[in-house]
Amino acid sequence: SQSPIEYSHRGRPQLRSSVPRKSSVPAKIITATHDNNNNNNNKHKNKKSLPASPLLLPTHTRPAADPDPAELLLHLRLTLAASPASALPDFDASQSLRGIEVVSRETLKVNEYIGNVASKNTALSASVGQVTAPTEEQFYTPQFDEYCMVISGEVHLHTSESTKLVVKAGESATLPSGEEVKWSWPGACQYVHIRAPAVDLDYHSREAKAAAEVLPGGDKIIATASSDNHVKVWDVQKRSLLRTLEGHKNQVMSVSFSGDGKTLLSASTDRTAKIWSVEGGTCLQTLSGHTGPVYTAAFSADGGMVVTASHDRTAKVWETETGICTTTLSGHERQLHMAEFNWEGDMVATASDDATARLWNVETGACAIILKGHSEAVYSACFSRKGDMVTTASADCTAKVWKVEDGSCMLTLKGHTSWVRSAKFDAAGDRIVTASGDNTAKIWRVSTGDLLLTLKGHTDWLRMASFSEDMQQVVTSSKDGTARIWCPNSGCCLRKLEHGGWVRSVAFAPDGLDAGVKNLKPVRLLSRGVSAP
Repeated sequence: SQSPIEYSHRGRPQLRSSVPRKSSVPAKIITATHDNNNNNNNKHKNKKSLPASPLLLPTHTRPAADPDPAELLLHLRLTLAASPASALPDFDASQSLRGIEVVSRETLKVNEYIGNVASKNTALSASVGQVTAPTEEQFYTPQFDEYCMVISGEVHLHTSESTKLVVKAGESATLPSGEEVKWSWPGACQYVHIRAPAVDLDYHSREAKAAAEVLPGGDKIIATASSDNHVKVWDVQKRSLLRTLEGHKNQVMSVSFSGDGKTLLSASTDRTAKIWSVEGGTCLQTLSGHTGPVYTAAFSADGGMVVTASHDRTAKVWETETGICTTTLSGHERQLHMAEFNWEGDMVATASDDATARLWNVETGACAIILKGHSEAVYSACFSRKGDMVTTASADCTAKVWKVEDGSCMLTLKGHTSWVRSAKFDAAGDRIVTASGDNTAKIWRVSTGDLLLTLKGHTDWLRMASFSEDMQQVVTSSKDGTARIWCPNSGCCLRKLEHGGWVRSVAFAPDGLDAGVKNLKPVRLLSRGVSAP
């Protein structure tokens, strides 16, 4: 039976529970306050003087992930009964509970199991929330005390724009009535939200309207290259297509932005690379000279040079402004898959089917170091920002980290179950993201080689993965026809962009992109001299 509920003159429920308090559980309460008064006794004597502050409550044994709803609610009731917080009305947690969806947003879904909507229980409402990606609500003021228990992930309770309480998995918190608060979730999370008396459907509607997905690092622009012969430019936040660049006569194998974000570089199996104006959508240069498909093309950091890698076993260095080839790098025994400059622009790393990567002197065109250690084809070779390391990805299902100074192997990253198609450092050189034929990307710690996260969601093999400049997002490209944006801290998939063909490559535009580029309107523009089909 339920405990009776009495109402004070303020209309706030005074709740009595039939569950005895367990004195064996310490009643440790952590308060997040701005009170400068250091007299704790005075604080407890006059609780009304406390500023807005959710309270962290003691908890019992943490339930398993994705537990039965009845188990969740029973666990929460026992947790609150053991704390000095206001007790909840009693309820039979063993009864058959049927969840009713009351909030359905892209990243937040809430099912009520007890309450006005689900069970016509007016004394108490209890719901289970599931968050799939970084999300936040707006500030609101609870009319009555509310409680939250986190099963997995974290709930952040903000009492101001600069102050918050972090409630982690296995912890509970109470939200005092009359005190403004905002919920946010930095990543995937499962939690229980309980309120007394029960709230109605209109209240849940407020939740639904208030919840908004948050993109870590803010809005981004990305470009994708596809087997449909096109390059596309996207606004990630709005999921909108800004540009379709047409001009290549065959598959586009790679795409990258210049350092200032004003130009794009694409490589194609039509044996050319092209330089494009992002804002104007026009082709500025076509780099012709390879005798086989061009698999990758990359700018130097200052944008003054381009390096291309080809099936013809060579890499070529070009002047961006004139389109003239200044150096041809020859020495690999089989086709090249990738070529990239170091940050200073005086070295190039290449990756080849001959199971090696090579480091080249740009000025002389001489091979400085051969990186040997992989047992099968090497698909990518990329420098760290400092230029002291190179990471390679191979068909032997591993990625490796090498010292540039002497070409020695520092680490071998094992964990993928199929070939590793690309491996790239973040801007700090602390993490590497790999893309594989096992349909996943993985994030690794460079200092130890430890696997930090596996990004799952693609339905076919991946060809590329890279960090954004601010390291707050990861982008992947796949044969399944999509590019996906991920949170590298939680592993949540933030965006899924449908290109329409096999996405061979994907790249972030630099942060702080020119407003003229970010405000592009969706149009289709063509390469010079190429008519529309």
